[in-house]
Parts: sequence; C-alpha cells; structure tokens
Amino acid sequence: MADVKTRVWFPVLAVLLATLIPYLLAEGVYALVKGRRAETSLGYSFYSQWFAARHHTEADPLDASTLMLTDVGQIEPLLGLMKANGFGLGNSPFSELETQEAAVNERQGDCLVQKPGLRKTVGFLRGNLFDPFDQVTFFYDADRELPAELEAFLRRYAFRRVAHSTNAAGERNTFPPVESARKVLIAGDSVANGLMLDDRETLASQIQSHDGSRQYVNLGIAGAAAADTVCALERAAARYHGSIDELIYVLCENDWSESEKYGQPDALIDWIEGFRTREAIPHVTFLYVPYIYNTAPELTRLRGHKHFEKPTYHDEKHRALERAHSAGFKVVDFLDIANEERDRLGTQFASLALYVDHIHFSRSGVERLLPRLLESMPTPRRVVQNSPDLERAGAPLPNGG
Repeated sequence: MADVKTRVWFPVLAVLLATLIPYLLAEGVYALVKGRRAETSLGYSFYSQWFAARHHTEADPLDASTLMLTDVGQIEPLLGLMKANGFGLGNSPFSELETQEAAVNERQGDCLVQKPGLRKTVGFLRGNLFDPFDQVTFFYDADRELPAELEAFLRRYAFRRVAHSTNAAGERNTFPPVESARKVLIAGDSVANGLMLDDRETLASQIQSHDGSRQYVNLGIAGAAAADTVCALERAAARYHGSIDELIYVLCENDWSESEKYGQPDALIDWIEGFRTREAIPHVTFLYVPYIYNTAPELTRLRGHKHFEKPTYHDEKHRALERAHSAGFKVVDFLDIANEERDRLGTQFASLALYVDHIHFSRSGVERLLPRLLESMPTPRRVVQNSPDLERAGAPLPNGG
C-alpha cells in the first residue's frame, strides 16, 4: 500500500517542484533586475498589471480613490518622457530620473550646495505607493512646457504645484524682498529651506513679512547633513560678515548620526557656540523639529511599516535642548506647538496638519510656529508687497493649489 501511495504522490510532488523552483528563481532574478524598485513580488506585479488593465477607472473628482497612485504601472510608462524633460521624482525608487538637469543641489568639494538661479515647479503626487507619510514628490524647470501626456498625469495625480527659486548665491528666495544691513540667517536642511512650500510660504518668507527691519536669508539645503549646514553657514559668514543679527538654526531629527561630523548634540552645539562668538551674533534661536513619528506616534507608527520602529532620538533630543539652553540660545521645540494644536482643536489628528509629509512643515505649521519666533523680537514692522513683478516671481504657478 505504501508503494502505491508513493507512486501516486511522486508525480504530483515532481510537478510542484518543477513549477516552484523555476518560479523562485524568477522571483530572485526579478528582485535583482528591479533593484530598489522590487517592492512587490513578480506574482503580484503580474496580478496588479492584469487588474489595472481590466479595472481602469476614469478620474472622478467625486471619488478621491480615482485620483491617487496605487501601482508603479501608473508611473513606469512615463519614465522615458520624464527623463527627457528633466522631470524628477523624489521619495521614489526611480534612480534613472536622478539627473543633473532635474537636480536642485550639487556637490562643491565636500559641501552640498543648492544651485543658484533655480526656478523650479515642485509638488506632491497623491497616493501611498511607497510611504504613507512621505509621498512621492515631483520637480521640473518652471519655464519648461511639459508634453500633454505629462500634463494630464499631473492634472490627475498632483496635489498642487508651487514655486521653488534661488538667487545668485544659491539661497532660497525670500519674499517680500528686503535689503537691510541686519541679516537673520535661517540654516538647516530641507526643513529650514521650506521644501514643498511655495517661495512665499517658507519660514524665512513668513517671518520676513512680519519684520521689515531685518533681512531674512534662507540658507536651508534639501538633503543636507549637519556638516553641510555648517559649510553653508561658513560661506554665508564670508558674504555677511559683521552684519549677522541672528542665527535661527533648524535642527531636524534626520541630522542625528553617530558617524557624521556634527551628527551628535555636543559637537553641534559646540560649533554653533564658537560660530556665534566668532561672528559676534547677538541672538541664536535653536529650533528642534521631530519626525511626525515622534510627534504623533500613536497615529503614524504603523505595524508592518518600515518606520514602526523609527528611532525616538530621546537621548539626543534631551542633550541638545539641555546644551542649547545652557548656551543661552532661545529654544523652540516644535513638539510643544503640535501638542498645543491638539489641545486647541481637541483631536489627536490636529498635529498632522502641521506637517506636509513626515518631517517638513506645512504652511499651517509655519503659521503656528511664527508666534514663538516673533515673541522676543522688537516691535515688528509688517512688510506689504505691492510690486506686480515681485508678486509674480514668488507666486504659485498655474494649476497651483
């Protein structure tokens, strides 16, 4: 009887193994070929393409689910067209779009710098294709006329389009423009820069609109490490030596690193103290900005998501704030503002509106932050912008939100 059972099951097992082994090999080859883009299996890729082809839904403004990206197949057919038009996608695995034409930054020696003379259009694509709290971004030259197919893609999936421009020194433009011998330097990474906000919505621009007595200089650089921010400040000190009235240092939690120079609290605060003394800066404001995962962990630390066990940076934060207080800096913790917003509106979800993604301020976030930054200033003189040319220079571009 045992021999009979063996003879019956052996062909079945042989067929299963003959099918399974090639399939597993194909999955391995697929992962190698796709590289960073292999977020799903080969089997799921076949299924999703089949499903998308047979269940295509036209865009419907009354149905939000038809206006969001749900599959890489909605992007991949346009990659060639995107690359040809200097169109970049951030927070995505499409490395072929990381071209010099699309880039906002460049390396000069050991320093990451923002390119001078930029005039980019930037925005978000709706969807949680790769990361629910760090959605795919897009950026391209503002004076470029996009092909109809790309325009149709943006009309359907883009959240909004805003202006991102820089001056001849590679500083993000501040609006309204003010010329003053008293400079306030706003330094840091993309949070200081105001990435994904319009030129007129950034921290530098919103403070400038309330204080016409000083000139706010936006030194923020997207993707900058602490050492790059130090480099940007050294360059700015050469341009503005003797004119720096205040430094607002924006510390984002992604700056903490055990291996990077100035990536730990003591090394960073020591450098800022030395810079303040050397440049005779009267005031330093230290603004601490936590990830959304540390501001609203009960809402954003999702089981199964790669950021579920994101570091809390508890020790680094406490040490940095302690050292900043001891150094006599004005200290602002964005978590305090987020908690105030929760109490004000009576919902745990309120703090999410202060972020535009998992780390950057939304326009509302900057507005809620302003009172903390303005409270110790001299009586502010609000700046009114009446120049049509300057208004156009900083205005959101067509199809803006």
